[in-house]
Amino acid sequence: MNPFEESDDELQDLLPASYHYHKSHGYRKRRHVGDPSENVPHFLASELSLKGLESMLKHLWLAGAKRPPAQLHYHVALGREITITDRIDLHLMWNPNGRIFIKPLPRFLLSSKFWTVYLLSPELANERKVALGFLYTYACLISSDSDFHLAIEKRLLPQGPNQRPLSWRTWKIIARSILRNHDPAQMHPRFIHGELRLSRINTINRVFNLSPFEAYFNSWNDYSSFFRDNLSWIAASTVWLVLVLTAMQVGLAAEPLQNNAEFQKATYGFTIFAILGPVVFFGLVMLGAVYQLLSDLPWLIWQAIDRKREPTEPTPETSTDATTQA
Repeated sequence: MNPFEESDDELQDLLPASYHYHKSHGYRKRRHVGDPSENVPHFLASELSLKGLESMLKHLWLAGAKRPPAQLHYHVALGREITITDRIDLHLMWNPNGRIFIKPLPRFLLSSKFWTVYLLSPELANERKVALGFLYTYACLISSDSDFHLAIEKRLLPQGPNQRPLSWRTWKIIARSILRNHDPAQMHPRFIHGELRLSRINTINRVFNLSPFEAYFNSWNDYSSFFRDNLSWIAASTVWLVLVLTAMQVGLAAEPLQNNAEFQKATYGFTIFAILGPVVFFGLVMLGAVYQLLSDLPWLIWQAIDRKREPTEPTPETSTDATTQA
């Protein structure tokens, strides 16, 4: 039984109104908006793309354990706020700020005819693995009626036939079908890991992808938030350094440690580190800001050149004046 069986004429209705994708233009990639019905394979390649995670697969153990995703109500119990994202590469990533990113389940992934026509194509083998892994995460996330009601409240599940809300009974049929046909070898290896910690994904991207000044996903959109996020941990580290230095100072005042050469050497070394450490890290943050500015500069120049190349159109005021004079 497939509650989402569609006719050939209705397959196009399963697609979204539009989709966003990136194309290279000069020094930067520009975002474009396309009609998914015009090129469904291209839409699926964009919709089911894991982007930079593909190059991090062997390091994902640093960001998350190999286990099924936890239920939705468990994340809520941990105080995590469910944040909607359409990027499948951010699906089930969480950050220390108390947010977990979850991609809503597209309706076209529940249509067997859509799978037959598009996703079973050999050209979309990788996208098919991503789709299978993504469906498996939902079978894990929504396992009880409390999870189901949370998913409905957050609009994570698509509407059923005739635009009616999906019922709990229908979802049980879908979830059990997913679990019966589940084969770990057939799904993308990213989904072997459940939830991924976003801060560690950012670290993996900086270290292993040789991008020391680029995070995988930035939580800031201007330089003030950039400095706030990067200087906050320096401030916290400075407080810790002050506590350790205070303890060492008390230790030096105690008679058993006054003549201890090893303790004095350790105190001396840590004092130098406490002085130079914050300065060095602050310098790295400033270098990161300069790097971001320099990386944006070619794009700004390219935009300025494009504006000069575009033909100037008369403004409405100019056209009105010309008509009046005529």
